[in-house]
Amino acid sequence: MPTVRPRPVVLAAALALLASCGGSSASGDSVLAGIGRIPGAGGPGGSLTLDGANLSVPGLQGALIGARATGNRLIVIGDSIIAGTAARYGNEMCNALKPLGWRTVVEAESGQSASFGREVLRERIYEGWDAAVVFLGTNPSASIDRYRQDMERIVESLAPRPTLLLTTTLFRDSQKAVNDVVRELASSNDHVSVLDWGTASVQRGVLNNDGVHPTVLGRALLVKSVAGALGQAPEGTPGCITAVYTDDTRVSGATTTTSIVAGSVTGPTVTAPATTLAAPPAAPVTTVPAQTGVTTTTRPQ
Repeated sequence: MPTVRPRPVVLAAALALLASCGGSSASGDSVLAGIGRIPGAGGPGGSLTLDGANLSVPGLQGALIGARATGNRLIVIGDSIIAGTAARYGNEMCNALKPLGWRTVVEAESGQSASFGREVLRERIYEGWDAAVVFLGTNPSASIDRYRQDMERIVESLAPRPTLLLTTTLFRDSQKAVNDVVRELASSNDHVSVLDWGTASVQRGVLNNDGVHPTVLGRALLVKSVAGALGQAPEGTPGCITAVYTDDTRVSGATTTTSIVAGSVTGPTVTAPATTLAAPPAAPVTTVPAQTGVTTTTRPQ
């Protein structure tokens, strides 16, 4: 008997369904706590207002993750796109998900291919996760067949936990094949939903000049869109779980952890493998007055 897939939903509509967590305005728009303002219509082409910018909301294929989860422990796995939202760079992902009741760990490193997801799950799969988000595919695997194999293993390892996969930005021709694999996995696995970041990310102001990594506005759209696709978590204590994987020195030009001690900046120098997507140079770091032991981090790009 053929697998019956849930009907695709539009993220704006999904977010509107959660409006009871926030409030509403006189104009009929819904405000979801920790997410943002969603037009009351909530139909195709819905939008989200962030920092004065009116952005189209990514489409969601499949069910809200929270509606299928049996608990609130969430593992988020990714490359530099997700690493930029991790605790070491501002904690935007977990901060966006706590109001919805999720207890979250973000395991993401710059320069990682899909095989990284298998490594993370070998280490942490038995820690009682109830749901997952996976954004891998920005950095090339050995081949599209290897990418498919790695992603199939990830999806199989996570089953039957509800799992959200994200499409990638089409910054090169090979990304279309990556996104095809992501959608195929959703079509053949009932526990998988897909958030179409690839389409949403092309909007003006969402990506940096490299056409890959999110701007401040882009990260806000990303984490709020993920939050909307997850929806309300089942009952449990929300919070942030410490990550195991935090090494962002894999690629040349990647922004790494830097220390500012007495006004000087130091950081490791790394060399990129030939097949790995190199991120743009780090943004300048503002010098601060001399303070012993003061440290800061800059976001991976």
